[in-house]
Amino acid sequence: MGADRRAVATTFLRKGVTFHDGTQLTAEDVAFSLGPDHLLGPGRSGMSEALQSLDRLEKVEIVDPYTIVVRAKGADALLEQRLAAWGSEIVSKRAFAAAGSWERWMTAPVGSGPYKLVDHKLDIHVTLAAHNAYWGGRPPFEGIEYRIVPELSARVNGLLASEVDIVTDIPPDQFDGIQKRTDLEVVGGAVQNIRSLVLDQTDPVLKDVRVRRAMSLALDRRLIVESLWENRLPIPNGYQLPSYGAGYIEEFPPLAYDPEKAKELLAAARYHGEQITYRLLNNYYPNQVSTAQTMIEMWRAVGLNVEIQMMENFAQVQAQPVRAIFDTSNTALFLDHLGHPWREYGPSGSLPKSIGIWRNEEYFSLGEKLQEAVQPEQRRPIIRRMLEIINEVDPPCVILHVSGQFYGKRRDVPWLPGLTLDLNFGPSNKALIRT
Repeated sequence: MGADRRAVATTFLRKGVTFHDGTQLTAEDVAFSLGPDHLLGPGRSGMSEALQSLDRLEKVEIVDPYTIVVRAKGADALLEQRLAAWGSEIVSKRAFAAAGSWERWMTAPVGSGPYKLVDHKLDIHVTLAAHNAYWGGRPPFEGIEYRIVPELSARVNGLLASEVDIVTDIPPDQFDGIQKRTDLEVVGGAVQNIRSLVLDQTDPVLKDVRVRRAMSLALDRRLIVESLWENRLPIPNGYQLPSYGAGYIEEFPPLAYDPEKAKELLAAARYHGEQITYRLLNNYYPNQVSTAQTMIEMWRAVGLNVEIQMMENFAQVQAQPVRAIFDTSNTALFLDHLGHPWREYGPSGSLPKSIGIWRNEEYFSLGEKLQEAVQPEQRRPIIRRMLEIINEVDPPCVILHVSGQFYGKRRDVPWLPGLTLDLNFGPSNKALIRT
């Protein structure tokens, strides 16, 4: 028998953490939230984000009310990152049992964060109140109201009219109108998220890897970022971010812009102008339509015939058979290849499993090896090959750029965004920390 190579983490819980209903957080809640029968597990919610973080956990053992032992299914260099990832939040076992079902729980969830839910109405608003027993300190605001305002002009006008304090998803062409007001400012920048175009491998035209490669090589990403984003967003070298640390392949080549090579690949593929459908939403992402129109012209310049088909929602975009390309973005749940592209393209990811438009057995096999690899020198060659598959061997997507999130806000509201898409109004927000 060989040595047991399973990763193990002994965790000592902070004492005095109080849930929104006044009960204390203990090891029972952690085991319920993270264990094999956890709250977000199969049969309860099916939320892929949590499952992709926790799928390596084998069991959670309770030692005492404030000590647990977490055991992984095998060796895992990322166990601590998984436990700290979005999707691994601890919820109240008692409150979930009282709710009786996932649907009822979602109407009044009980957590332990700085704010608790007061009221919400789907697609209208969400109202929160301060959780004054929050372990991290007293929340800086007595309450917060999120209003769902899909139209950009309505959001900007609400800010200009002092009806709201902060507005999200502001594109650069709106910056000047906000910043000319002395009482307002624009904040934000690049986040831990990558924007890309999904390519349907099952489409008769896109099944040829040379066509997919040509779609990428035809794009002048630098021009897109300079023209539409005031050069404020970086272009990654492959599907990765520098924040991966030891898992970042710094020397991986940059995304190429080579229209002549694109033409050569299309000729070799015997592509003769067959239509490629682009299922497009109306600015779900800032500058989405402008970016699409720009790319259409770049594709046309190398001979690609891409036609836009406007859709109303993601259900329509992903309706099968897809036989098209479409926009997406992907956030790093934790800072590693396994916490980012693997979530999208691994065997349990959205493209192979949920939508069924891409598979690559070599990529799947490498990912399984990467999950067991611990040392950086073991992991880096595997990651490099996985990046090569995504980028040129069998691309499931066309990488565009790192995503940006910009906000318009009142200057006198002490709040600044972080590197994620969530809005942190707690006492740990960097605008509230005094050095």
